[in-house]
Parts: sequence; structure tokens; C-alpha cells
Amino acid sequence: MLLQKGHWLGRGSVLVEGQSLGQTAECDVRIEQDTGGFTLHAELSVQDAERRDLVIRIAGNEVGTYTLRVQSGAEVLNGTAKLDSPPNLGLLWNEAENVYATFALFAISNGCGCRGFIRDGLTTFTWEIAFALQQEVVKGDNVISLNRRVRGRRR
Repeated sequence: MLLQKGHWLGRGSVLVEGQSLGQTAECDVRIEQDTGGFTLHAELSVQDAERRDLVIRIAGNEVGTYTLRVQSGAEVLNGTAKLDSPPNLGLLWNEAENVYATFALFAISNGCGCRGFIRDGLTTFTWEIAFALQQEVVKGDNVISLNRRVRGRRR
């Protein structure tokens, strides 16, 4: 599975149908794993829009796929996904069945990518975001560098 626990940072774009230029999107995601699946806590910022907090739950089910739940405030999308092997695909919808989203996850050189579509009423959006796992920096007084550098030049 492409998902793994940790702190992921994403950057990409969102394009509204009919427009020629996309808007910059940034996403900060913390993934936690437990025996039942994964919980993702995400902050999504899209240029010219307010920041959105998302909570995403991904849990395996009895038929070999995954059950999804995405919540942003009072808005909830439920769905299903196949995430154990390529192509990694998912489909989400709201209870009123007037909002639909699809996505694909795929490996890239330094992490994973996510592409998808969302249809909200009469508007269709598409997005593409590349995610990279952030390494936690461990600092300590007992760590020294064997390669001393002076800013701007090497010795």
C-alpha cells in the first residue's frame, strides 16, 4: 500500500472546469495507523479559497477493498477504494448523492501522487497533488558533523 504513517506534505493544483489556469494547492497531512486502518488529519489550502480541515478514515472491509469516510466540517463523503495494488482507485459521494469524487493514487520518485475529479452540483474540479514523506529531524547534543562547512564555501 502506498499509504504509510507519518507527516506528508503535498503541493499541486486544482483546476475548475472551463478555466485555463489552475490554482495552487498545498496539503499538510498526518497519517496514523491502527489495527483497523488509517486516519488522516489534513489541512488543505487552495489559492483564493479558505483553508479546509479534513479527517479521512480508511478501513479494510470483508470483500478485500477499503471503506472511506471523508469529513470536512459538517460535510461528509463516504465511499470505497482499492488500495492494495495499482491502479489504486477510489470513489466517494455524499448522502444526497449530488457530490461525487474519484481519485487515483500512484507512486512517484519521492512519494506518491494523487489525481482526481469532484463534481459538486454543476461544477467539476480536477486536482493533482504530489506528496512527500517528511523525515523527522532528531537533534541531540552528542551529534557532531565530520564535514565542517562555512556558509557559502567548502573547506
